[in-house]
Amino acid sequence: MKSSNKVRLFSIFWLTALTASSCTAQEPEVFFVTPSIKGQLIDRQTDQPLSNITVYLTDDIQGTSDDTGRFELHSMQKIDSDNMGTGYFKAIAEEASIMIDTQGYQRRLFATDGMAKSADNNLKTPVIIDMGNIYLKPLPDGLHRYGTVFEYIATMPYCQPNQSQKKVDCIPVPQGKTYEQVSPNQPVQ
Repeated sequence: MKSSNKVRLFSIFWLTALTASSCTAQEPEVFFVTPSIKGQLIDRQTDQPLSNITVYLTDDIQGTSDDTGRFELHSMQKIDSDNMGTGYFKAIAEEASIMIDTQGYQRRLFATDGMAKSADNNLKTPVIIDMGNIYLKPLPDGLHRYGTVFEYIATMPYCQPNQSQKKVDCIPVPQGKTYEQVSPNQPVQ
């Protein structure tokens, strides 16, 4: 056999081996570290929607409220390329917060870990949470938002039938469910 034929045969062998190994290589897992969040920003005093306000999950994940005060934040997704495992990503999820920060209103932070989770809570299933109306408290004239303490909400239970989102920080019961099916802060089925 000629030397050039041996080189071709050798090249074909290694190309086939590399192709086969890349086809059997396991893809890294994707974790949905936070839920996708949507809601509507409302002025607590006037009950009017607040537009053009940025809502932050991270520097990369943020949304701006539209003319009706509605916003949506996509889930923070992480690829487990280093095989860190679910525990690592759950630790990140425990620290995630949504921040609403705009001139003229008290800053508010909501811990995403205190919100409803998927039934299995394995971070592999995307979850969407509609926070409903989020009321922002106007600051007195002359008071800067950084001159006041921000409001931190650690848990967001589902609203009880007699509760108003204007008075209590709670998440509306999903359509087609009852409070008893999801209370308090039970996983969404």
